[in-house]
Amino acid sequence: MLGDSIGKNFLAIIVVALVLLILLLFYLRVYTRHNQNIYVPKLEGLQIEEASSILKSKGLNIEITDSIFRKDAVPGAIIEQTPKPNSRVKTGRNIYVSIYSKNPQQISIPELADYSLRQAEALLSSMGFDQLSIEKVPSQYDGLVIAVEYKGRTLRANEKIPAGAPLTLVVGTTQLSDSLNIDNEYIISPQDNVDSGNHTQSPNRVLKENNSTKIDDSFF
Repeated sequence: MLGDSIGKNFLAIIVVALVLLILLLFYLRVYTRHNQNIYVPKLEGLQIEEASSILKSKGLNIEITDSIFRKDAVPGAIIEQTPKPNSRVKTGRNIYVSIYSKNPQQISIPELADYSLRQAEALLSSMGFDQLSIEKVPSQYDGLVIAVEYKGRTLRANEKIPAGAPLTLVVGTTQLSDSLNIDNEYIISPQDNVDSGNHTQSPNRVLKENNSTKIDDSFF
């Protein structure tokens, strides 16, 4: 009798433990799947205000993580979203989006004076400035940047301008300096000094041109 009683109690404990385990597993299954039946709608192409209203009606939130400026894009339109459309999420989940900004990003232009043309072009290109024009002016130093201009105005060091804006690099060149440096030497004889007092020009005056100076006809 005692052995049967112990066996029944042991069996009862096992049954109760199994029931509790089944209930616990069922609870965990229901809890982990609670509110996961919300499908994320497609937001790409929508305005941020419209997308926010749609998500709010579904118990979701929206958060802007990045903005990109493009001239031909619609400002405020959503580019990308995370999670992707038709993903299952819980209520209260944040949906992260990237949008087209209304204004271009402002970028500081560093001091480029005395940089070589190649260095300045490489640096500006790495910063997103691809619309570069070159203006050459006479200088003692060939190929060095003198100034950076934006809309006809010389930029100060670290001045901010819209990203990707067209810029003009003012670069020095010795070729133009040499072309404009015409060194003519006049030799006046003593007779010329006498004639100059009589306001007459002597045929002995000779124009001696420095043969080492070459004039670049293409400049004119």
